[in-house]
Formats: sequence, C-alpha cells, structure tokens
Amino acid sequence: MDEKEYIKKTIIQFLNLCVNYSEGSINRKTKRLENLIGKDLDSANKELAKWKNYKQFTEYTIKEILSGDLDEWIDNIDNPEFNPTPNNE
Repeated sequence: MDEKEYIKKTIIQFLNLCVNYSEGSINRKTKRLENLIGKDLDSANKELAKWKNYKQFTEYTIKEILSGDLDEWIDNIDNPEFNPTPNNE
C-alpha cells in the first residue's frame, strides 16, 4: 500500500467512526422526541436534522474519497498553500 492509499484508508476509518457515532446520536435523539412537546420538540427536531445532515455529508465524503474525487486533496494534504475550490460544473 502506497502512502496515498494509507492516508485515504486512515481518513475513511476515521470518517466511519464519525458515521457510527452520528447513527447512535440520531437514534438516542429520536427516542427522546417521544417525550417532548412545543418548543422543546421543535428544538430537538432541529438538532436531529443537524445530526442527519452531518451523517449524510460524512457518508458522501467517504464516497468521494473512495471514488478518487478527492485525490487532489490527498496529494496536497501537507501543502498549506492548497485551497480547494468547487468545480464550475
């Protein structure tokens, strides 16, 4: 395994931990909704939506790393001058 693949594997392992943690948090927060009403329920739903978005974004990032879409980022991981920008697609 070359250095680039090792870095990708390590990042993916970390992100998978983040996904697993977020799944647990989402499950706990969902169970708590049963006992909430009014503003507390609204606030809890907003917090739950944030966790769901975080999980979805993290899963998408894993897919981008696996597909090679973020290889330029990996290649420049130690380059403080690198500043990725969105494609104009």
